[in-house]
Amino acid sequence: MPEVQGASKVRNDGNKAMMDERSRSIRGLILCAVVLLAGLAAFYWGFLGARTFLWEDLLFYAYPGANFFSNALQEGRFPLWISGMHNGLPFYTNLNLTAFYPPLWLLAWIVPNGHVSVQSFQVYLIAQLFLGGIFSYLLFRELKCHVVAACAGMVVFVFSAFMSLHIIHSNVITAFLWLPLQLLFVNRIAGCRPAFWNFMGLIAATLMSFFAGFPQVVMYNSYFVGAYWLYLVVVRRPVPRDNRITALGGLVFREGFKIGLVFLVVILLGACQFYPVAENWSHSSREQYNYRQITDESLPWHYLIHGLAPNFFGMSSGSGEGVPFWGYDKNSLGYATWHAGAWNYWEFGYYAGQLALIALIIFLFNFRRLWGHSREAAFFLLAMPVIFLLMLGCYGGLFKVFYHLVPGFSLFRAPARIGCLLDCCLAFNAAMLVDIVLRGRLVLNLRRPLIALIAIYGVLLAGVFMYGATVFPELKTPVLWGHSVKQVVVSLLYCGAIFAIIRTVAVTQLRWLKVAGAWALVVLTFLELYVAFQPFHGSKANPDDYYSDRKGLIGQLTQMREQAGPFRFAQMRDGVLSEEIVFPRNTGYLYPGYEALEGYVLFNLKDWCALNAVTNQRARLDLQNVGVIANAERATGRVSLMQYTNALPRVKFYHQVRAYADPKSLYSDLDAGRMDYRQTVGIMQDDCVKYGIRTGAPPAQAQVRLVIKNPDEYQVSYQTTAPGVIFISESFYPGWQAEGGRYPVIKAFGALKGIVISEAGSGVITVKFSPATLRMGLVISGATLLGLIIVWVWLGRKREG
Repeated sequence: MPEVQGASKVRNDGNKAMMDERSRSIRGLILCAVVLLAGLAAFYWGFLGARTFLWEDLLFYAYPGANFFSNALQEGRFPLWISGMHNGLPFYTNLNLTAFYPPLWLLAWIVPNGHVSVQSFQVYLIAQLFLGGIFSYLLFRELKCHVVAACAGMVVFVFSAFMSLHIIHSNVITAFLWLPLQLLFVNRIAGCRPAFWNFMGLIAATLMSFFAGFPQVVMYNSYFVGAYWLYLVVVRRPVPRDNRITALGGLVFREGFKIGLVFLVVILLGACQFYPVAENWSHSSREQYNYRQITDESLPWHYLIHGLAPNFFGMSSGSGEGVPFWGYDKNSLGYATWHAGAWNYWEFGYYAGQLALIALIIFLFNFRRLWGHSREAAFFLLAMPVIFLLMLGCYGGLFKVFYHLVPGFSLFRAPARIGCLLDCCLAFNAAMLVDIVLRGRLVLNLRRPLIALIAIYGVLLAGVFMYGATVFPELKTPVLWGHSVKQVVVSLLYCGAIFAIIRTVAVTQLRWLKVAGAWALVVLTFLELYVAFQPFHGSKANPDDYYSDRKGLIGQLTQMREQAGPFRFAQMRDGVLSEEIVFPRNTGYLYPGYEALEGYVLFNLKDWCALNAVTNQRARLDLQNVGVIANAERATGRVSLMQYTNALPRVKFYHQVRAYADPKSLYSDLDAGRMDYRQTVGIMQDDCVKYGIRTGAPPAQAQVRLVIKNPDEYQVSYQTTAPGVIFISESFYPGWQAEGGRYPVIKAFGALKGIVISEAGSGVITVKFSPATLRMGLVISGATLLGLIIVWVWLGRKREG
């Protein structure tokens, strides 16, 4: 009996301890959420209150795309095609619009009438940052950091340069913010026998990052997660001393197989996005990028100064206020084209604050002690040199090795974007340093790191004073010179203050002083990052004004469309096709029925680019169904509107066909005026042979009519006395079907659509965008999900048995 009572008491004590631990964890999470909400509210107060507005890619891409997407969902359809730009192109495969990302779907249900207000979309973005902050806090707590230390790391993660600056590329940060959650599950999986739900959590977190729509960051995350997994397995599992190499090789092989299996499942679950996007990629100009284009926007050596003094080279912002950014990489292709490089500011940003920098220096001087204290922490330090060399891209050498040997690195430009991983490592270093000095678990040598930091800043200041104008001619301008010196001095002052607090927390025996000092580090780090990057968000470009109906022109175009059928709107400057004369790019996302030749998209179709390169401008206007032109005169600044009546209709029946061996010869004839495109349609020789299309047919009579249901579907009725081809002035793209595949859909004029009519007669053809890659992807995704559910149920029954 006493033994039973003793066992019951032990069990009750264990349950109480577990409940107490759970209660402390919940209180810590609530505290973290309050700190994070307060920080986000202060940092993005203008965004949350819609006093500062979206700009750059948020303005051009994400916001109008979210409106188009939300409207379609409220109409009860998942939007596949957008007809308002570039003669039409796939919508759901444009990764910058994250159509498969579940959090975005919420906007369609919480925003009335499908119109996403500026404020609601900006709140949605800040909510994503909140999600990333919570994930980072949970990771740091998983790695045994104190609550205050986890909050310090969280502040660095959420407000460092990468997250603060790349918020204008919403899909970049939404893909990145899932990384801490992935690392959390890897920490539970590697080197032990984890529960199945940990694998499911890793798969779910990776899949959400995948659906967020920025494959470059997803690839970086995946390699980082895989490296962390293998590292933990090696350092956690004992390897027998005899035959160590063989045992270690077998261990790495087995765990590598598990890693590959996890990412294979993610790809299979994400096949509904993966297959269509891969198809779009194969038809785009991105596939043709060479090494020079891929490595454009590599981090230049001179920008290393930014890691010590943020904004040393000035700043870009939507308001244009402050000292302008001048730290361009003048060797980049973008600079050669535009003779500017404001975008380098956010592409090169990797600063994570003085707390993270100090942690890095301290751990470098105390690596042996850190290794003995936490080998998990050592990974984030060891990974940084590799990440840093990859950021240098064409300037560092290592990227070229990865470009040729590691899958994926030859696909994505701007190597500097791997700085996301650098900021993640710096955030963990900051959390670990605060944890060590707060708990007093490890005695760190602080003297040598302090001397090293003083020497680094001393050399930088001396260099600016003595050689600054020689190395950087821009510093001959007093305003720029004064600004750069100020940035270095301010950073040095922050460094001194933070180092002093760290030393105080490390040596004091007073518990309350340790905790107060740790919270002071959190606050000071936030204030430093706030001063550095909060002004970046000061844009005054209100999307409601930016995309407004200029002089009621949209209304006029709508009336003309109802009377005369669909047509496109062209913008010209001095008679040459241009853009943003009256309406900005991507206006077609916001106004149903508005269709323009231009547009800012991720994947420009190769066929469209070839058509756009035709120098015979009249032929381009005619083939692309232009009905209204806005022309701006540079000399006077006057903008005139004119109705263009010479263009081909949206649909036209051709009986006369000319076959071409390749599009190049077709466009050559168009340029030289050797082709009467009003009487003859140009198609490829292969299509003529495949579908039995006759060339040189005699004239005949035909009537054709178009009825549009939505961008994904329309009907074409026809009546003809002879076979021919129905030309549709819309981009050719795989997946368009005419009457379910009964009528072949081919390329007309190299880039547009044609429907083959093999015999005389009449009919009504339903033309629908129903891509096979999407159907195949959905089947694969559904089958994989079903398989995982079956495994889950089977394991559950096995446990019960």
